[in-house]
Amino acid sequence: MHRSAHPGRSGRFGNHVSGPILAISALISVSCMVLLSGCGGSPPRRTPTAQPAALLEARGALEQGEIVRARHIFSSLESPERPLSLRGMARIGLGRCAIAEGDLDGAIRHLGVARKLLPSGSQHARVRLYLGEAQLRSGAINSGLNQLETAYPALLEADDRSRAAFLITRTLDQLGDAVPALYRTAAGHHSYPEYSSIWQRTRPAPPTVVAVPPAPPVVPPVQKRPTHPRLKIHQRNSWNARPVRTSSVVPMSRPTRITIHHTADQPAIAALGIREPKAYLRRIQDYCTGSLKWGDIGYHYLISSDGRIWEGRPLKYQGAHAGNNSLNRGNIGIALIGNFDEDRPSSSQVKSLGSLLSALTSVHGIGSNRIYGHQDLRDTGCPGTHLQAVLSRLVSKLNRISTARKTR
Repeated sequence: MHRSAHPGRSGRFGNHVSGPILAISALISVSCMVLLSGCGGSPPRRTPTAQPAALLEARGALEQGEIVRARHIFSSLESPERPLSLRGMARIGLGRCAIAEGDLDGAIRHLGVARKLLPSGSQHARVRLYLGEAQLRSGAINSGLNQLETAYPALLEADDRSRAAFLITRTLDQLGDAVPALYRTAAGHHSYPEYSSIWQRTRPAPPTVVAVPPAPPVVPPVQKRPTHPRLKIHQRNSWNARPVRTSSVVPMSRPTRITIHHTADQPAIAALGIREPKAYLRRIQDYCTGSLKWGDIGYHYLISSDGRIWEGRPLKYQGAHAGNNSLNRGNIGIALIGNFDEDRPSSSQVKSLGSLLSALTSVHGIGSNRIYGHQDLRDTGCPGTHLQAVLSRLVSKLNRISTARKTR
C-alpha cells in the first residue's frame, strides 16, 4: 500500500518560518534530489566499456579468413597480466581459430579455459555456442546438442541465436528426431554454408566386384543372453494413470543411456510418496501435465521406499527428466522416491534399482559406463549424496559381472 507524502502545512507553524528552518528545508530538498537521482530517479548514464582495439582487429582478421594473424593477436591478449574477461574473450577467439583450422581438440581446450575465465551470462553462452559446434564436428553429437541448447536462452546477439537454432535444427533433422518449434522457428530460412561439413559423411568408393566361389555356409554359435530374475513392474493402470497426451511428447530413440534421480519433494508430498505411492504418482502426473504442460510424468520408472517398481512414462516416448531435449534423447529416466541428501535409500529400493539396471542394460545393450546420476550430466545435486554413492557401487558391480562374462 502506498501512502501519499504531503509537505507540512503552513497552519502548523503559522506563516512565520524562521531562517534556520528554511536552511534545513533547503538542505533536505537537495539531499532528496541527490537520492532520487541515484536510486529512484533516472539511473546515471554509463559509458559502455570499449573493447581493446587489438581484440576488434583480431576478430576482423578472423572474419576475413586471416587465421594466422588472428591467432597471433588473440595469443598476445591472453597472457596472465591481462584482465580475466579479456583473457576469456581471447580464448574464445583462439577456439574459433582452432575450429577454422580443423584442430577440434585444441578448440575444445581453449573454449574450456574461456568458460573458467568468463562470468556466467551471455559470454558464457557464446563459449557454449562454439563448444557445441566443435563437439558436433568431432562427432560428440549429444554433447554438442547439450551445449547448444544450454546456450540458446542466454545468447544476446540475434545472429548467435539463429546460428545455435540452425545447428540444433539441422542436427536433429539429420538424426530423424523431432525438432522443438522454438528452434525451428528461430532458425527460419537462415543458411550457414560453413557448417555443411558437420553433416557430411564420407562415402567409401564402391568395391571392385571379383567372382569368388561360394563358401560353405557358416552357422554362427548360439549366443545365450544372460537371464535375469523376472522383474515385477507395476504397470500404469495399477495406479490409474491418465493416458499420455501424445501431442506433447516425442518418440523415444534407441535407448543408449540411463539416468538416476531422486524426487526430493516438499515434506507434504514426500510423506504421501511413502504412505500411498499410487496417490503420489497421480499427484506427480497431475503436476507434470497441468503446471508444466508436459505430455505425462517425466520419468520412465519410479521406485518407492518399499522397493516396488512403478511404470511411469511409457518407454516408447522420450522422457522429460535430464534437463533438455538433447540430454533426454535415448535416455531412460529412473527416479527413487525420496530425498537422498537427507536420507539413505531403503535396502529394498537399492535392491530393486540394481535389478532394474541389470535388466535394462542387458535388454537394450547399454554399457555400465552409460549409467549416470543426474549430477553427472547437469549442475545439480540430484540424485543426492547418498544415492550417488549407492549408484557408484551398483555400477562397479555391473562392471565386474560384465567383465566376468567376457572372460568365460
